[in-house]
Amino acid sequence: MNTDFLKGKRILIAEDDFVNQKLITHSLNVTGASFDIAGNGAEAIEMLKQNPYDLILMDINMPEMDGFEATQIIRAEINKEIPIIAMTGWSSRAEGDKFTRMGMNACLAKPFGLEALYKTLDEIFNAPPPVKPNNANFGVKAPDTVSTVSVDLDMLNELAEGDNEYKTTIINMFLESMPESIQKMEDDLAAENWENFYKSAHYAKSSLSVVRVPDMHTLANTMEVNAKKLEKLETIPPSLQLFKKYFELAKDVLHEEIKKLGA
Repeated sequence: MNTDFLKGKRILIAEDDFVNQKLITHSLNVTGASFDIAGNGAEAIEMLKQNPYDLILMDINMPEMDGFEATQIIRAEINKEIPIIAMTGWSSRAEGDKFTRMGMNACLAKPFGLEALYKTLDEIFNAPPPVKPNNANFGVKAPDTVSTVSVDLDMLNELAEGDNEYKTTIINMFLESMPESIQKMEDDLAAENWENFYKSAHYAKSSLSVVRVPDMHTLANTMEVNAKKLEKLETIPPSLQLFKKYFELAKDVLHEEIKKLGA
């Protein structure tokens, strides 16, 4: 693989294991990149404060301060833009989502080979520039362009174990509580109370754990993260409108389900 794109790049490696340090630096030695090594998250933060870097390779499990905590501090206090790649023995999708939520750009599951390392670095450094949105929705779908929604009742069916009355009760509780959650988010948005808003969005997301509407869950999670980090706040109003639209569509699906259960 051509690694010319790494020439002149300065990389900070946060890794406590000596063997892993050697493996990573050996891979980078031939690329023309320069690098420094931090033994834990706290050291990485201090080095980042003192030196400019183009990228951080961040181990997750380190003494004194782990990679998650270090990343949160970096994003909140030092640098919101520097690419951070997680290095971890975990490789599940759930953990992958957690890395993204924590502000990381990618993940390498250890042990990784040269090809995986170079491919990930190539994707980071040679990513196409983001396309600027050309409408007021900032990349969020307009509600009037959405006509269908997916509703996943697998978890409810599993919990109900064939009890249709129980399923009907849970669906009705969802239909009654979600409008209250939406109203709470609208009130918090109108007041620009972002601390309350992210809590309201989190509550709405939690309500989608049994009666699952994936599109709503994704929007609630994104709104929660942006409100908590005070980032991309301009995307929250159109996202909330789209969230409401998906709920209206989900209501129709769920009312039909209730009819089937009562038949």
